[in-house]
Amino acid sequence: MITVLDRLIIRELIGPLLNSIFMFLAVLFGGAYLFQITDLLVQGAPLGLVLKIAMYTLPALVTQSFPMGMLLGTLLAFGRLSGDSEHIALFGCGISLARVARPVALVGFVVSVVTCFWNETVVPPAQAAFYDLRHSARENLEAGARPMDYIIRRDDGTVDEVVTIQGGYDAKRRRFRRVTILKMSDDPLRRGQPEVIVYADSAEPRGSDPKGRDWVYHDVYITYLRPDPERRTFLDSYSQRASTVTLPSNVRMGRDFKGVLAQTPLDNRVMSFRDLRAKIERDNARGENTLGAQVDLWEKVSVPLASLIFGLVAAPLGLRPHRGSKAMGFGIAIGIIFLYWVLYRWMYTLGKGGSIPPMLASFAGCLVGLAVAAILIHRARQ
Repeated sequence: MITVLDRLIIRELIGPLLNSIFMFLAVLFGGAYLFQITDLLVQGAPLGLVLKIAMYTLPALVTQSFPMGMLLGTLLAFGRLSGDSEHIALFGCGISLARVARPVALVGFVVSVVTCFWNETVVPPAQAAFYDLRHSARENLEAGARPMDYIIRRDDGTVDEVVTIQGGYDAKRRRFRRVTILKMSDDPLRRGQPEVIVYADSAEPRGSDPKGRDWVYHDVYITYLRPDPERRTFLDSYSQRASTVTLPSNVRMGRDFKGVLAQTPLDNRVMSFRDLRAKIERDNARGENTLGAQVDLWEKVSVPLASLIFGLVAAPLGLRPHRGSKAMGFGIAIGIIFLYWVLYRWMYTLGKGGSIPPMLASFAGCLVGLAVAAILIHRARQ
């Protein structure tokens, strides 16, 4: 049952919470996407298309903004209570900090549930639409000289090819310029060693094969890196025109046209929890490494749960007397967020490498935050 005290704390919390969410949303957008959006405009992408791209970046950022907003909002709300000495009156009436923090936990729980729902229903289609629109914008831009590169891996995870497109993309001629393909040996005795280098002045697709097998190459130079047994030298050759079929040693671009242009690594945010779990099961059945995907799977729960944890951590910290409470609150929030993400990335690396279970890697930050919250609340009671 919600009491007068609960309504007082919730009313005090809502305003700073909303302001903090919008502030962090703006900060995250500026740091992650603002320069990309501006770059598209400078290159000539239509304003309407760029605005759509910007809009579709927001849902994924909202998921990250909720926990941060909960942290800073609680710090500011309880900092105001502390500044007006209202907490002293509450404690004088025999109300403990744990009781005062109960409405914070309630709001944090609601924010966590909303974030989970948002992450499952809004983020996946929005993220997929973002990539599609960005790809469309890049396909129709004027010639760009920005270099591109990517790695093609075999089923066992080893490197098969390294593709570098030094001259970027020519939209008018629909070609990639100055393409270099380094092919690794398929010989088990030379696995991981370079086999051949293919350089083409330009490369253009002839179809939409997702495996990138239907390409035409112009002004092709081929250098075999396996020495000739008799001459003990490297062999070079030149061809004015070649195709994937005529190139040696199964050399290929490895992607279709849109895949090369996108250069987008697998982003598990385009899938819901159920879809990602089904994908992990399929990959496990094929014997593929899914540890990173499993960490991402449980991140869909741990990141929303951070709203509740951050609120419980911020409540006792906000009641401590500070000069310049807003500035101090913002500094504390940034420090906590920084430590949380450092810990999360560390745990993610360990989880992806198999050093710790993926679920533990995802929830490690929340577990540490919960322990810190319990310690702070206990010390405040004393």
